[in-house]
Amino acid sequence: MDRLVSCLLGGVLLIGSSSISFADFDGDVDKAYAAYRVALFKSNQKDEEATKKAIAKFQSVWTGTILSNYTSAPAKYAGEKNWTATLEKIGAIADEAANVTMQGKILEAHEVLEEIRDQLDGLRDRNGVRVFSNFVNAYHTEMEHVMGTEITADNWNDALRGDLREKLGILTYLAKDLAAHAPEALRENEEFGSLLKGLEGSIDQLRNALEANDPEAVKKAVGGLKPAYAKLFVKFG
Repeated sequence: MDRLVSCLLGGVLLIGSSSISFADFDGDVDKAYAAYRVALFKSNQKDEEATKKAIAKFQSVWTGTILSNYTSAPAKYAGEKNWTATLEKIGAIADEAANVTMQGKILEAHEVLEEIRDQLDGLRDRNGVRVFSNFVNAYHTEMEHVMGTEITADNWNDALRGDLREKLGILTYLAKDLAAHAPEALRENEEFGSLLKGLEGSIDQLRNALEANDPEAVKKAVGGLKPAYAKLFVKFG
């Protein structure tokens, strides 16, 4: 009987040891995502060589580690029907971005790369997985809505101002949510704290401009949102 129990326990341990760790997967995705953030940042700056290098680094990790080591899903993604298809899709997007960059179409490559973020967010959302990047990306989405608002002296009115104030409220909430969900290691990081203050400061500038009811100041403040966000994103997002 003791021998039977021992064999059964051994089998359980063997099964457990062969399971795929979410922490390992998440850590490896983080390695690829660090290169991805640089690729997004540099492509937005039209830096062709830096974009090529960053995409190549992402591809190396994604192909050499993610696609090779995670042919089946960790437990947290056990219900994901499109596991392999999603990971392969991300690899294909990176390949497309690399090809577009080689053609010198850097801003087009930036738009292609954005889809990788969407694919990862979709994968996590479908499986109830939340990581710090989710909160950074949520801020980015609302920020893009604000930046897409046309602001001129001719179209400035109370309705447009009111709409921007509502969007500012959402942006403010998402910035606080981002800060609240930062891992402890980041909260203790001096550089992260400085960049977070920069992001919060860009929101304050927009709030002040709206309070002053000055369309030119509002337009300038809206233009200042992305640089503040990008500095935090490329390093810690």
